[in-house]
Amino acid sequence: MTTFDELPTVFYSAHRGGAGESPENSLEALRASAPWADVLDIDTQVLADGTPVLMHDATVDRTTARSGPVASFGLAQWLQLRADPATWFAAASPALTVPTVAQVLDELGGVRVMTVEAKDPAGVQALSALIRDRGLADSVLINTNDPGVVPVIRAAGCRAHLWRSAAQMAGDDFGVFVAAGADVLDIDIAASDALIAAAVAAAPPLGVWAHTLTRRVQRDRALALGCRGIVTDYPGYVSGRAPKRATTSTGTGFWGLGWVPSGKARPVLDSSGRIPLPAPTSTTDTQVLLAGEVSAAAANGTFEVRFSVPTAGASGWSLLSLHLGRDDAPTKLSSAEILHDGYTVQVSNSGSLRVYRDDAAAGTSTQLANTAAGTTLAAGTICTLRCVVTATQLTVSVPEAGLSTAVTDKTHRVPWSVFIGRNFNATATGLIHIHSITTP
Repeated sequence: MTTFDELPTVFYSAHRGGAGESPENSLEALRASAPWADVLDIDTQVLADGTPVLMHDATVDRTTARSGPVASFGLAQWLQLRADPATWFAAASPALTVPTVAQVLDELGGVRVMTVEAKDPAGVQALSALIRDRGLADSVLINTNDPGVVPVIRAAGCRAHLWRSAAQMAGDDFGVFVAAGADVLDIDIAASDALIAAAVAAAPPLGVWAHTLTRRVQRDRALALGCRGIVTDYPGYVSGRAPKRATTSTGTGFWGLGWVPSGKARPVLDSSGRIPLPAPTSTTDTQVLLAGEVSAAAANGTFEVRFSVPTAGASGWSLLSLHLGRDDAPTKLSSAEILHDGYTVQVSNSGSLRVYRDDAAAGTSTQLANTAAGTTLAAGTICTLRCVVTATQLTVSVPEAGLSTAVTDKTHRVPWSVFIGRNFNATATGLIHIHSITTP
C-alpha cells in the first residue's frame, strides 16, 4: 500500500482525477491518471441516505443528462445515473457511470495516495468510516475548504487537507491552521509570492500543495516558492511523465496531454482519425492545441501539421496556424495577446503563407513574410504545413501545393511548446481537419 510517507519530494496530484485529460471525477479519469500522478484527487457529495459519491457540484445538472440535487438521489437511482461528458468534455465521449466513493477506494485505495474532498461537510463521518474500514488512514486524506472542519476530520481518525483560495489566503493565519491539525495546506497559485511563502513557513506535515495548475511554468513557480505538491488538471503534461498518447481514457482520442479547448466542445479524433477544428465563434474563441509531445520540442528541427479541408477557395476555412512558443505563461483562449516568445506560421485558404515573430515583452507580433495568394488548396486533399527551423532561418512550406517561403531570423531559439489553431473569420464556417502533428 502506498502511504503518505512514500510520497516523493515533489509530487503531482490529478485534480478531479485529471480533468483536463479525462472526464472529471470518473473511474476512467483516475485509471488514466494513475500512471502519471502520485496523488488522485476526487470531489464528493452525499446521497439522501448519506452515501458518499463522486460529484463536484451540489447538483447533477452540469455533468449528467439528469437534473436535481445529489442529495435527492437514492443509491439505487445513483447506480443507474450516467455522466454525459459529450456535452462538457469532448463531443465524442461516451456516457460513463458515476461511481460511489466506496467503489473508488475498493479499486484504487492504496494504489495511489488519494485526497477526497468533502464538498458537503456532513459527509466527513461517512468518508472517514470508508477510509478507516479499508485500512487507508495513512493513504487517503479528507479535503475541505473550511478550517472549522479540520478538527472534525482529525477527530474522525483521518488526515486533513485544507485548501484555500487566493482571496481567502489574504486573511489567513496558516500557523493556526496547522496547529488545528491541517496536514496539508493547499494554496491558490494565483496568490502572491508573499502569501505562498507564508503558507510554506507554517510547515504543515505533508507540505504545501499548489492548485490548480495547467502549465509547467506555474509548476516551476510553485516549486521555487517551496511548494511540494502540484495539483493539476493535466498530470501527464505538467509532470512531463506521460509519453505521446493517441487515445483518451474513454477511447475517443486526441493528440496531446495539456491542450486548451475552445468553447464547450473539445475537438477529438473522429472515426477517420482526424481532429476537426470548427470555425471560432468570436475573436476570443480560438482553438489552441498542444501537439502530441508532452515534453518541450527541440529548438531546431522540422515541425509538421498534416491537414485537409472539406471546402476550398476564398471562403470556408480561412487560416490554419502553427505556433512555436516558449512555455512561459498559461495559455488563454484569445488571439488578442502575445503570450509567448516564438513564431507563428500560417497558411490561408487562398494558398498564401505568413510568418510572424512573437515578442512577449513588447507585446508585438512582427510579420516576417506574407506571400501572395498561391495555389488554392483542393478540398479533401491532405496537405502539410511544414516549418523547418535552423539556427538562423525558418522555412515554411506546403509541399503538396508547391508553396514555400523562407525568412532569416534567429531571435528566439528555445525548446518549444507547440500549438495548433485557427484564426477567427466571420465568413469562415468550414472545418479544418488535423490528421497528424509531428515535432522534432
